[in-house]
Amino acid sequence: MYKNKEQNGILQYLMLTFLIAWGTEAVIIAGERLGILKGAAGTALIFLLIGFGAGFAPAYAVCILLKKQGKVKGFKDIFRLILHTPNIKQAIWITAIFLASQLLVNAASEEYTGNPWYLFILLLPVMVIGGGVEELGWRGFLQPQLEKRFPFTLSALITGVIWGCWHLPLWFVQSSNQSVMNFPSFLLYCITFGFVLGLLYRLTKSIFACVLLHAWGNLLQGMFTRSALTQPVSIKMAALWGSEILMAIIVSMLITRLKRERTIINTHK
Repeated sequence: MYKNKEQNGILQYLMLTFLIAWGTEAVIIAGERLGILKGAAGTALIFLLIGFGAGFAPAYAVCILLKKQGKVKGFKDIFRLILHTPNIKQAIWITAIFLASQLLVNAASEEYTGNPWYLFILLLPVMVIGGGVEELGWRGFLQPQLEKRFPFTLSALITGVIWGCWHLPLWFVQSSNQSVMNFPSFLLYCITFGFVLGLLYRLTKSIFACVLLHAWGNLLQGMFTRSALTQPVSIKMAALWGSEILMAIIVSMLITRLKRERTIINTHK
């Protein structure tokens, strides 16, 4: 019975997330094809619909489910859920390592656009809204639910594939960033980056840490060129993205070992 409830929760989440996102994007695609969404006003409306409609779909879905279950009453409860971090100091330095590894991978694989770096830092809050908030659904709900039934690696893989496919209608939105990207390359990126995000959540139990890393990843796509996402998958890119996963695994192993040693020391005191 308990497993059936978990499965129903996952299915309900996915149905709501895809319905809200794909429904919004269907309106945008129709508007573009019919010439309704055009000009500066049309473009602005498209980005608002993508950002606060489709982009917020995972968060909307989780809020609807939690509200239905009586686990949240309003926005304050949702903000507490996002900001809740059991060990803030540990979460800060772990997140900093993950942010640095993401930067290193981009610097090693892409070319810097030449724009002032501080402009991108100022845009970080915008990226939190334009992508980061998704983490309330993907890593904050879906992956933990899947981990109740499957091992972490398989759960991360499933989440990454679903996350990547969830973006699919954006390839038909003429003004979207994805319209010029290679879908298999983007899907591989979602799987690898999703694994890293999942590992970060596993280490910190902080949705906000994942929100920050997701926003940082989106921000770096503006700081550096995006050839890895616009061209077919190459061995070089697969190796570089794999190296980020390897770094995340090494960090995870070191933290796990450190926690184990501390536990042993405290036990013998």
